[in-house]
Amino acid sequence: MRITGRRSGTLTSRHRTKAARALTSAVLALCCALSAGAFFGGADPAGAADNPTAGRSPVTVTGKGDFAGLKVTVEQTQHLVNQVVKVSWTGGAPTVSDTAYAADYLQVMQCWGDNAAGPDPEQCQFGGSSELGAGSGNQPAGAYTNTRQLSYGNLRDEKQTLPPPSDTGVSYVAFRPVDGETEPHGNSNNFFDSNTSNEVPYARTNPDGTGEVYFETQTAVEAPGLGCGEPIAGSSAQNEGRRCWLVVVPRGRTEVDGTPYTTQPSGLLQSSPLSASNWAHRLVVPLRFERIGQFCELGADERSTLGTEMSKEAVLRWQPALCQTGSRTAFRFATVGDDSARGTLGSENPGMVFLNRPATAEDMQLGGTPVYAPIALSGLTIGFLIESQSTFSAPEEVRARNGRRLTSLKLSQRLVAKLLTESYQDGNSRFAPSTEKNPFNLGRDPEFTRLNPEYAQLDFGGKLGDILVPQAVSDTARLLWEWIDQDPAAREFLNGTPDNAGKYGDAANSGMTVNPHYRELDLPLDNFPKSDPFCQQFPDHSERPLCIQDKHPYANDMHEAARSAGRGDSLARTSWDNTASPPIYKKDPAQPAGQRAMLAVADSATALRYGLIPAQLRNGAGQYVAPTTAGLLAGQAAMKPGPVKGVAESVPATKAKGAYPLTSLTYAATTPAQLTAEEGKDYAEFLTYAAGGGQTPGVAAGTLPEGYAPLPKALRTQALHAAATIRAQAGKTPQEGGQNSTHPATTGGGGGGAAGGGDGAASGTGGAGAPAGGGAPGEGAPSAAPSGSPSPGATGASTAPPKSAGAEASSPLTPPWALGAVRYVVLIVLITGIAAAVGGPLLPRLAPVVAAGIRSLRREDDTT
Repeated sequence: MRITGRRSGTLTSRHRTKAARALTSAVLALCCALSAGAFFGGADPAGAADNPTAGRSPVTVTGKGDFAGLKVTVEQTQHLVNQVVKVSWTGGAPTVSDTAYAADYLQVMQCWGDNAAGPDPEQCQFGGSSELGAGSGNQPAGAYTNTRQLSYGNLRDEKQTLPPPSDTGVSYVAFRPVDGETEPHGNSNNFFDSNTSNEVPYARTNPDGTGEVYFETQTAVEAPGLGCGEPIAGSSAQNEGRRCWLVVVPRGRTEVDGTPYTTQPSGLLQSSPLSASNWAHRLVVPLRFERIGQFCELGADERSTLGTEMSKEAVLRWQPALCQTGSRTAFRFATVGDDSARGTLGSENPGMVFLNRPATAEDMQLGGTPVYAPIALSGLTIGFLIESQSTFSAPEEVRARNGRRLTSLKLSQRLVAKLLTESYQDGNSRFAPSTEKNPFNLGRDPEFTRLNPEYAQLDFGGKLGDILVPQAVSDTARLLWEWIDQDPAAREFLNGTPDNAGKYGDAANSGMTVNPHYRELDLPLDNFPKSDPFCQQFPDHSERPLCIQDKHPYANDMHEAARSAGRGDSLARTSWDNTASPPIYKKDPAQPAGQRAMLAVADSATALRYGLIPAQLRNGAGQYVAPTTAGLLAGQAAMKPGPVKGVAESVPATKAKGAYPLTSLTYAATTPAQLTAEEGKDYAEFLTYAAGGGQTPGVAAGTLPEGYAPLPKALRTQALHAAATIRAQAGKTPQEGGQNSTHPATTGGGGGGAAGGGDGAASGTGGAGAPAGGGAPGEGAPSAAPSGSPSPGATGASTAPPKSAGAEASSPLTPPWALGAVRYVVLIVLITGIAAAVGGPLLPRLAPVVAAGIRSLRREDDTT
């Protein structure tokens, strides 16, 4: 019943005054809280120095005795996971011979051990490589130098007490695992072999006394015998697991009996580094690992997240911090295909998904409006591990660089098209008629060597003919093909024109043509086809020929591609094993250190995690750009508005200066209408963290991994607005939450902020997605409307159900509660802008206080 008359007016005035006071108090509280945030720890995380080495804690150790001048530096010793770290040294004696490992080299291994002085030989993962024989590839070494064997015939180590021999009379250093039975005999065992061990049996020292290797640190998952990173019973360390050791054994020019190496068979050192006299020279570096397994409290609430690999490294890094802050929720993560993630977003249980392209109306069959929040800026890359391998006719200065890592690689769209279409002989087969007139590989292609002159006098054998690619259908594959397809020279090549002819050919090129099985390839694709049906026949097993998927297999995903490439592992299976039942092609060993040449498609963060160097790719302006922070930010600024408001699209053909062409912006998305209020609160906390502390570069849990660029302030503002929207709308019907359920795919998350454009402003044009410093509409990312608001260009149903004529006549156009709140709008908008800059993590906690004041005004109106 509607109350009228003077008494009604008095009651209304009093109620409004009380509600207004509550709102004023809430607004002032928010001001004070945000001001405190500005002065006490509310710094802009994206403004922090772009210092990917922060927290790595490099350690340098010095040799002793004959190796007193040797200094070995391990680039990262804390917050380790399964990754690659650089180990470098100075002051070493140059390795004897550039064609063998005769003397003066280093041997590197990982060990476990709780003794503060370091591990014993029994605790070290070493000897697995001996399955492949002594030496590295075609460079020989002494017979026992990569083994656990202590029996050397007439060569004896007087300092070594020989353990009981095996049945064959040979003594070995037993392997004692961290948990399990000791393996007393042999070089490989149930814990490691040649395919799994991370040992570096031979590391060459350059003529100037320097050297480097990229060493894979392994957790208990990859090396169960070492147990690195496992939870330690009784330890109070929340994020740290079992510590391990990196051990370097330098080898000089004398043997364990004091005789020179030249007196040994073939003039090579013979003994194992685990032999007592060699072990005495060891250098040890403690390694501190992040805890693996359960790092959240048992019984903690769990929330599902899943989606693109582009977000994986960031989300995994944030997980331990997320379950120790806020509601202490555990966020599970699973990598799934992009189409599956979009399907999940449109389901009854959307959880939170990570996407680079938004859902379509077809995906959102259940209705509801998805909300999108940008969380991670990275790039798709072609990572490389290539070590210098000179031709026989190369000058001395080139041969002197053999085995050293090459640090630069430029690739154009046409060169990548050649690699992805099996058009090089070594990317297919040298016996395949489809490519018999083409160069063997990149190193033999004059188009490549003119662009990369440092490769001109190198020979990579049967390598560098293709790229290790993931098998799954993905949006990232589509992005790469779009980059190729939008380049006229690449498109001309794919249409069948030789690379030395046509409008974009160069007479200095080889005349290479596309593999005919890819001619007129219809692009873009969302996968990497292997279309050449050629198989190599063998008389002794004609029923099982060697085909393309044996020689050039897929990786399961980008993570496997990057890790395998970082190990020099092509995943190929080309060695016929007729002793197996049934006979099969065995997996090839990894390429030997110093002779590796691998390319892999991966996201920039995973590539860097496994020691790959991202190639410089040609953008639309003709610049070769790597996915550095600057290149990614320029690529993000060049993105264009997509069909969903607030969700930007990559522009692989961008001509923006310094822009990396395969820049990718990952969005977290959910459908609030399908969430409970508790789920909405937890996902809002996730986004608040991701847009705050999660954008601080570093290596510790909770930070932003190397390979991502911190989000610009505008995008973090957009993410915070999306978080607030999810919190407000979760658990409500579309009408209660203000969502547009009839137009599910037309809205993006977040946006808004103080007027003025530039870095975080949103008004008419520019908006929260505009690049720093402002930008013309369409040049930068799209403006972002508040989550749940429809796209201005959308057609179809209106944003609210139509009212009956009677209802419209009996209701005022503007309710009194809204008039009472209008006076606070400017102040609230201003505070929201401040919140985006300095108080992001506080906003979701205090915004409900403000909202309560407004609801109080509204309830007063409803009762009158």
